[in-house]
This record gives sequence, structure tokens and C-alpha cells, in this order.
Amino acid sequence: MKFILKNLFRRKLRTLFSVLGVGIGVSIMVALFTISDDLVGQITQAFETQRGDLVVSQATAEELESDVPLYHMDEIAHLEGVELVTPMIAAFLRTENDFDDRPAILYYGVTENNPVVAHMEMVEGEPISDADPYGVVFGENAYRILKQKMGDKVPKVGEPLNLMDVVTSEGFEEVFGRPDNWDTMSEQGKQWWALIRLTTELGIHPDAIEEESTEAYEARTGRKAPPRRPIHPLTGMRMDDVQYTKWLKDTYDIDYDAADPVYAWKMKLQLTTRGVCRTGIMIQDSAVWFHMKVAEVLKGKHARTETIKVKEGRKMVDKEVERPESCTMLIVVMKRDGLTEAQVETNIAKVREHVNTKMRELRAVKSADILQRHKEVDFFNKFGLVISLIAALAGAVGILNTMTLAVYERTREIGLLLAVGWSRSRVLTSVMVEGLFLSLIGGLVGVAFGFAEVQAARQWLSMDALSGSLNIERSLQAVALAFGIGFLASIYPAIRASLMEPIDALRHE
Repeated sequence: MKFILKNLFRRKLRTLFSVLGVGIGVSIMVALFTISDDLVGQITQAFETQRGDLVVSQATAEELESDVPLYHMDEIAHLEGVELVTPMIAAFLRTENDFDDRPAILYYGVTENNPVVAHMEMVEGEPISDADPYGVVFGENAYRILKQKMGDKVPKVGEPLNLMDVVTSEGFEEVFGRPDNWDTMSEQGKQWWALIRLTTELGIHPDAIEEESTEAYEARTGRKAPPRRPIHPLTGMRMDDVQYTKWLKDTYDIDYDAADPVYAWKMKLQLTTRGVCRTGIMIQDSAVWFHMKVAEVLKGKHARTETIKVKEGRKMVDKEVERPESCTMLIVVMKRDGLTEAQVETNIAKVREHVNTKMRELRAVKSADILQRHKEVDFFNKFGLVISLIAALAGAVGILNTMTLAVYERTREIGLLLAVGWSRSRVLTSVMVEGLFLSLIGGLVGVAFGFAEVQAARQWLSMDALSGSLNIERSLQAVALAFGIGFLASIYPAIRASLMEPIDALRHE
């Protein structure tokens, strides 16, 4: 052993580069698999622990485009073993450019009994509540971006939140885009542009930017509502406050004060910033959380009467249709009190069979099985494996080169050892162990480098979803791989050394 260590440290620089060659390959493996494990683990956690036992969506649509009427909730809730059925909306607000590295803002609609609410760690304020349906909760990362872009104008917890103010703020110029004549537009023109942008291009339903109904106004103020704000004949938009005030006075001799906090018309969605949350899941911490009642209106899944064009004979005529309340998915949570896991699984299977056979427009999938339908996750894991193996191969070539050169340089020394009585097996073993030492040290160094790389990505690239602790399982696999690399890369040089003839080795120059 002393002889082997002496050989390693006698050529310090070459030993260092060999260790680094293996270490870099191993570090890439540790870093890639730690990142993939953390990200896939978070997605798995989101589906398995925060989406109940079953997810029910539209049978013929993908999750985000699914439309499930809420009247199905009662039927599912009465099935054997079901404890809770709660609706959920997952949708995107489209953007011109990236918001947190993606060209859209993810938002959810939930009620306070949704499993995800129980997993929210409130950084500030309160979670989603049925008692405050207009309260909005921001994911921690989403709120950080909001503060960066809006500065002092960011809607603080407890303050009103106006979507148009966000869209038209200077900080969001790149995110939502601007027309070429933005700087010369009036404030009213900017509001019109924002309204059109929200409803025709960004995916917000027109009802989300409407004023409250006449019934809501009269219930709130206790007085008869003035006539509704008409469409301006030139702009095609509803009159602004100045135009509306003048129109009411000229037409009905009604004095209207748009600044009156009680008697002025209010927007249908009187949103407030309710809180800032942390879920520990990167995609959710970059999202915005609304109550279901608000998300329904934003996504156009609220109960309403719509006028659509239908063909009757050779003509297109208007027809009114009723749209029921709906969501993108229903989350089903099963009863567990007093039941074994086998009994719970049996009930899950029965509910799933009922939904898939009796409610054919719907599809029920176990939350734990949803990821199996997403081939991208499997591709991500395989991609990390391929890159890691390539890096490991590079390390193996480095060790092979080092050990081959070491044997070549020490030909006379090996010949002398054989001449004084060393057996061929002892020579083979010494060369093999030297290679294994190199690879083992390289593996340990690589684990340290890989952990440092993950922490650097976590801190400098704001990848908060990555784990702050060492992935022991992946580290052991990496060290084992390094050990295997050293073994395989040392076989040829060791065999070559052990097969030398002493007389020929001693003659080597």
C-alpha cells in the first residue's frame, strides 16, 4: 500500500489532473441527477399530495383546456368512500415576453378546502378563503417579480389589486408589450388599450373587466342604480368617468360623482392582495392564486348567458345559450379514517370506474399516475443519464490514459520488481489498486463539486426548488460509478504490466 501511495504522490500534477478528470464527470452526474430528482420530485409531490387521490377532467381535452361543469360534483361526492370533491382551475395569462422565464403567467383558482391550500406556508398575509373570494395570494417568486417591476407601486398585502394597473405599469412594458404610440397616448387611451389587450389577446374573459351588475349596485348602496355606462359611438368602448358623468347630467339630469366611495359604480372584481405564500414547488411559487369565484370569471367558466351565432337555413342568427359554472378539474379526496390502505385503494378504483363508465364525458385518473402520461419527465431523466454517462466516459478515458502512461514510464521499475521476486499477480494488483485509488478520490471530489454546482444554481440562478442538502443516494451511485470506471480503465495497463518479461523491461529506454 505504501508503494502504491508513493507512486501516486510522486507524480502529483498528473495525479491531480486524473482526479479532476474523474471528478468533473462525477460532478456532472451528481448535479444533473440531483436537479432532475428535485424537479421531478416536486412535480410528483404536487400531483400526489396536493391533488387529492383522483383528478377528474374532461375526457376529450388536455388538463389546461379541460372544462368540467360543477354540477358533476354532487354525483361524485355521494359515491362510496369519497370525503371531499373540490373544483380547481389552472390557466395561463398570456404575455408578450417572458415572465419568470416563461411566456405566460400561471394562475390557479381554488377554494379554501383544496388540499393545496393546506400546504401553503404564508410568508405574509392569509391564505385563500371562501369568506374573502376577492382576495388574491401571490406565490413568493411571483410577488418578488411584481415588486421588482412595479417598485413602490406594487399592491401590498391588504391593498386593492387592479389588473389594468399591472398591465399598464412601466415595469411590465416588456412582459405585456406596448404599441408604438404608447408615449403619446392619453391615460384613457392606455386604459382602452389595456382592456382590449386583456380580453382579446391575453386570455381574460370580457366579463372580468365589467362593472358590477345593477342588482349588485343596488344591494351594496341601498339606492336605485343610475343607467348603465353606454358604449362610446366613436371608440366602441364604454364611456370613461368624465364622459359618463356628463352623459348622465345631460340625458337624465343625474349628478354622478365617480370618486364617491359608496355610490359610484365599482368593477365586478374588486380584488385585493390577500397574502404571499410559499409551497416549495417552483412552478407554484411563480403562480398567482385566486379564489374559484374570481378564476371562473377570468377564465370564462362562470355561469352566464351568451349570445352565439348559429346557422338556420341559409342565415346566421343570434341564439342565447346558458353556460354553467365549470372548472378545469375536480379534485377527489377519499375517506381514510378507520380504513386500511387496501380498502382506500378499492374505493378509489370504484370511484374511478364509475366516473369513466357512467360519466363518459369525464375522465378520472389517480393523482399518482398522472406523471406517467407526461413523457417529458421520462425524457428529462434519460437525458440526464446520457449526459452523465458521456461525462463518466470522459473520466474513464482520462484514467486509462494516466495508467497506461504510468506503466510505460515505469517499465524498467516494473522489470526490476519482477526480477527481485515480485509475482505477476502482485504487479497486476498494485497497478489495479492505484487506478482504483485515483477513481475513488476522483469520485469523492466529484460529489463535492456536484453539490457545490447545485448550490450555485440554487443561489445564483434563483432555482429555489433545488434541495439544499446532499442527495446521498445519487452520491453513492456516483462514487460506485467512479469505482467501476477505475476498475475498467485499469485492467489493460495492469495486464500489460504483469505480462512484461523482466529482461525486456530492464532493457527499456
